Amino acid sequence: MMNNKKLLQVDPSSNSWAKYVDSFSHSNIFHHPAWVSLLSECYGYRAFALTLVDGRDSVIAGLPMLDVNSFLTGRRWVSLPFTDYCQPLVSDPSELGNLAERIGKLSLEPKNPPIEIRWQLPGTPNNHSVSHFVQHTVNLDQDIELISKSLHRTQRQNIKTAEKNGIEIIHGENLEHLVTFFKLHCLTRQRQGVPVQPWRFFKLLFEKIIKQGNGFILLANKDGHSLAAGLFLNWHQTLCYKYAASDDKDQDLRPNHLLTWSAMNWGSEHGFKVFDFGRTEIENEGLRTFKCRWGAQETPLNYSVFSSKAPKPSSGKMMSTMNRIIKNSPMWVCQMAGELFYKHFG
Repeated sequence: MMNNKKLLQVDPSSNSWAKYVDSFSHSNIFHHPAWVSLLSECYGYRAFALTLVDGRDSVIAGLPMLDVNSFLTGRRWVSLPFTDYCQPLVSDPSELGNLAERIGKLSLEPKNPPIEIRWQLPGTPNNHSVSHFVQHTVNLDQDIELISKSLHRTQRQNIKTAEKNGIEIIHGENLEHLVTFFKLHCLTRQRQGVPVQPWRFFKLLFEKIIKQGNGFILLANKDGHSLAAGLFLNWHQTLCYKYAASDDKDQDLRPNHLLTWSAMNWGSEHGFKVFDFGRTEIENEGLRTFKCRWGAQETPLNYSVFSSKAPKPSSGKMMSTMNRIIKNSPMWVCQMAGELFYKHFG
């Protein structure tokens, strides 16, 4: 029965919401109030949590949300922007349908925008399923030797190549390591032709997440010079490989392979059960193959968009033009594009 249940907006930094999120062993860093706070503070989004409460005002389901209001992409509520996925948290699986129904009705109210959930919710008349990505995860809840045997032979060979080439992995948790990561990240983004996140985003991430013990940086060094870097986020059972960065001219030394394997070993040693490679666009066959060769399981990653009209697919013309400009321009163009436009594409 739903007549005594209500869908409420609550402060995602409140103790009651934090305790509810913490009560789920499968909740991850993207559910953590610090991640929501980071995105809200960096990009100016209004943060809240949508919670379904019972007749005693006890939370029985919910998810964090940000109000994205962009002159480029319009207004929408998203759970969550710049986040690969954000599974709604429900005390009882049967409440997931109730939550979806309530969200569907909420999105039809004239004052509210479309609501995008980075997860697949049960169908309702105005729930449009969007499928552009897949997710790759490795089960760390097993002996590391078994994990090693599940790697494709080319990955094991590349790890050995990096070791023979004298690649050293540095576990970084201070601001100096973050600066090194960011320099490599800018090179990577320019090479890909996409805007780089503003420096303030990573500075806030360092303060709110890494310094609190929920993230770290790995650097792959050769003779004191950093060739590759990875930024990892961790909470509860999941270790997430959120950002990878490298200097392309040193890839024959295979620093990224040893870095990734070191992170998987660290996760196994510290009791994490899932190593999450994050989402990949369905059409990116090369990256999908690369992740699968780490023994990762590939699963569909579907989103739900609650709207009176089906979402229109992006033409990609603006991004295609931006890709060409960034790839053929100085680094400051990549960074300036991020400062001006990044917040609009989450």
